[in-house]
Amino acid sequence: MSTPPLRPWHRLSVRLAGLLVAVTLLGIGLVATLLYQQQKWEMEKTLGTFLLNIARTGALLIDPALHAEVEATRSQGTPAYHRLRAILAAIQDENRLETPIYTLTDFAPAAREARFMVTSRGPGVPGEVYRLAPALLEPLGQAFREGVAAQTPIYTNEHGTWITAFAPVRDAGGRVIAVLDVDYRVDVYLERLAWVRRRVLGTLLLGGLVAIVAGVLLARRISGPISALTRGVARVAEGDLSQPLPVRSRDEVGALTRAFNAMLDGLRQRDFIRDAFGRYVSPEVARTLLESPEGLRLGGDKREVTILMSDLRGYTRWVDETDPSVVVRVLNHYLARMTEIIIEYGGTINEFIGDAIFAIFGALAMQRAMDEVNRLHLLGELRRLEMGIGLNTGEAVVGNIGSEKRAKYGVVGNTVNLAARVQACTIGGQVLLSPSTYERIRGIAEVGPPIPIEVKGIREPLLLYDLRALAGPWDQRLPEAAADAGPEVPVAMPLSCWVVEGTTVRPERLRGEVLRLGPRRLEARLEHPLAPLTNLRLRLRYVVLAQDSGDLYGKVLATREEGGTWVAQIGLTSVDAADQRVLESLLRGAGARQA
Repeated sequence: MSTPPLRPWHRLSVRLAGLLVAVTLLGIGLVATLLYQQQKWEMEKTLGTFLLNIARTGALLIDPALHAEVEATRSQGTPAYHRLRAILAAIQDENRLETPIYTLTDFAPAAREARFMVTSRGPGVPGEVYRLAPALLEPLGQAFREGVAAQTPIYTNEHGTWITAFAPVRDAGGRVIAVLDVDYRVDVYLERLAWVRRRVLGTLLLGGLVAIVAGVLLARRISGPISALTRGVARVAEGDLSQPLPVRSRDEVGALTRAFNAMLDGLRQRDFIRDAFGRYVSPEVARTLLESPEGLRLGGDKREVTILMSDLRGYTRWVDETDPSVVVRVLNHYLARMTEIIIEYGGTINEFIGDAIFAIFGALAMQRAMDEVNRLHLLGELRRLEMGIGLNTGEAVVGNIGSEKRAKYGVVGNTVNLAARVQACTIGGQVLLSPSTYERIRGIAEVGPPIPIEVKGIREPLLLYDLRALAGPWDQRLPEAAADAGPEVPVAMPLSCWVVEGTTVRPERLRGEVLRLGPRRLEARLEHPLAPLTNLRLRLRYVVLAQDSGDLYGKVLATREEGGTWVAQIGLTSVDAADQRVLESLLRGAGARQA
């Protein structure tokens, strides 16, 4: 069955030629229109500036006392009128103006009129009514009302086409008593614009003829049996890479089909590599490394980045006490949810370090998502997780680090080290900002009082800021930690504690007494003051049970002096399951006694 012949307007060559002609004409027309409008705008701007300068200068040369005398007498025979007229005539001659310049008073916008007072030449006796064209009302009114120089756009009246500038004449007290009017005929310039317009039309027609010839010649060379190839391209655009095209000829179309099939193989291989690579680095890093010719080259460059480091509190002890399969399942669920948030907020995950995340970033959303993670853990009777987050902003080296055989895409520098130290100062559910990060978001950030800490290598104490909420497009508020929401009850419990510095526990024991106890924090009276954010190993004496607790770990939140002793608020960061049950029992018993 033969294919019916195509009608002329259905042929690809005709359509391509028509498209080329249309695009050419559109391009020439657009350029020509822009050129014409630019010429017109520049003419109006140049003339307007010229006239405004004349008006401003002329207004300064007019003696307001002489003008007031002319306005009072309204006579052309007074010396005051002749002196002002001579000044205006000199201004007209100096600037080679063909039309007279004059002053106006008694502006009446409702009647659309004003009155002549002094003219450089020609008609316009003092007090004669001057009928105003509509285009003059607004700029003239602006000069009278606001006392500023103003100009009109190009306008037309019964005498021709004009552009006019106005400048206020002020008396000794600064009051506007008249306005100097400078008119200019623009017919000569309009004739030049008409010539430009005729040239534009001629160029447009010539370009159209050339485009028709070129379009027909080009369309005949590229038209042919390409419908199958077109359908194949459409499938690829929809994401279907499974169907290569059969090669049925050895001409250009056949070569194009073979190239298309080779492209399909390359796309399938690239997608496989990207999916596999994307499991080890973020999608943005994988895309950059695969698509950039220099993506795998060792080296890096300095950039200003914000580093986020997070860590689960009490995680190490929990791992030692929990079945490995449960640990992996909990950790994978936690890391998966945090990864979603970091990528959603445009962050890049540098690496997972056990239960820690080294990323660039999405802090508040990560802390808010911990409620969702813990709700699912509660349903599975799993341990509640608490995360601390530290952020720091500064310059760091970003790039491929390692050797030719093994490398990683990473971030290194003091900015990263300080972010780790900031994170080490947090407790569960907290987001701490370094001063450099806080400076960049202080306009939208709600923070707690600054917390001074001593950092190795920094002479002055470093102020950290407890982030509570963000405003603007990232409007979020940090939820209150559920574990801290319970009541604190008064207790009397002996306490021993040791300061933890890094991974070392100092041998000096500090004794005290627990005064108040909560689900995840306590208040204790100590022998000596401790700085905020000091890490402690704690042991409690359960008087009721006549036994000591195991090792508990906490961080000093605040210290105050009370009655000659020091009272510290301590957040518990790690409590084993046995001690947690004892503390919950003590809380229930104390709560029942209070009730």
